[in-house]
Amino acid sequence: MNGEWVIVAAERAKRPADYAAMVKAKDALPEHNGNCPFCIGNERMCEPNTYDLKEGRNWRLRVVPNKFAAVSRPVQIPEAPLRRTRVADMHLSAQGYGAAEVVIESPKHNANLAFMEKSEVYEVIKSYRERFNALFEDPNIAMVNIFKNYGISAGASLEHPHSQIIATHVLPTHISDDLAYARRAFNTYGSCIYCDLLKKEISSGDRIIAVTEHFVVFCPFASRYPYEVRIFPLKHSSLFGTISEEQMRDLSGVLRMTLAKIYNLLRDPDYNYYVRTVPSSDGDVRFYHWHIAITPRLTRPAGFELGTRIYINTAPPEQAAMELRNAV
Repeated sequence: MNGEWVIVAAERAKRPADYAAMVKAKDALPEHNGNCPFCIGNERMCEPNTYDLKEGRNWRLRVVPNKFAAVSRPVQIPEAPLRRTRVADMHLSAQGYGAAEVVIESPKHNANLAFMEKSEVYEVIKSYRERFNALFEDPNIAMVNIFKNYGISAGASLEHPHSQIIATHVLPTHISDDLAYARRAFNTYGSCIYCDLLKKEISSGDRIIAVTEHFVVFCPFASRYPYEVRIFPLKHSSLFGTISEEQMRDLSGVLRMTLAKIYNLLRDPDYNYYVRTVPSSDGDVRFYHWHIAITPRLTRPAGFELGTRIYINTAPPEQAAMELRNAV
């Protein structure tokens, strides 16, 4: 939905077992690791919580600042806007301002979102919403990015189940381009292009994995990666921070189910997921539709993809959706 081209190489299509054979088996993890900074008893190894959920003396979930953050901000938040300077009368330079936090999803070292209780997944999603809205109280923040890296090839450096939230005071070009593309489509057709897309996808059913009371799960047309998945709210909303309690409870089951299908079908591949949303400063606009993108790490972009930004996908989304739909 951004004007980019993808080559779907159906003649090179592989079966799930072919991809699963390329997945490196993960070691079985213990419930507790004495050296893990995210395990119970090691709280002193982390910065003080910015958010937590407790049961008696024990915690069920906590959010902590990332000790190795790429961006940071002082205790005293400066007034907006932050200055940007010119370098050599050509380049722009800006302060590495922002916030980086880690959502520790469970006290159990070997927990997995795909198999956690629905109530536990709900708490993870709720922590996303609470921290998303809290970080956007800073007028210098332009974007809050919620994402999860699962497995080494997806960028995870620790095994303990966690996801991350990074807020920055600049908006990346590819995000602003996507927003501009959606805005142009709205100005041309008078409706949200994503809402129109969902109606067509549900009507055709070819790429649908599941439809629930509040969400639809599907493999997008011309997916860039094999078994790439999108989760969209059925009701139009552009701002993730406005997600309701009912939607969060539904999404907890939807996200868990989708991750379990990917785990079982592809034998526990590494993956990334991230939330796409408008910046809070834009408000809940009519032209965009927030969603979650899930990308199993089954292939790696090579020179052609990096040089052209035209991706080659060897798993047609219709085939991938059917297999995920039928997976347990």
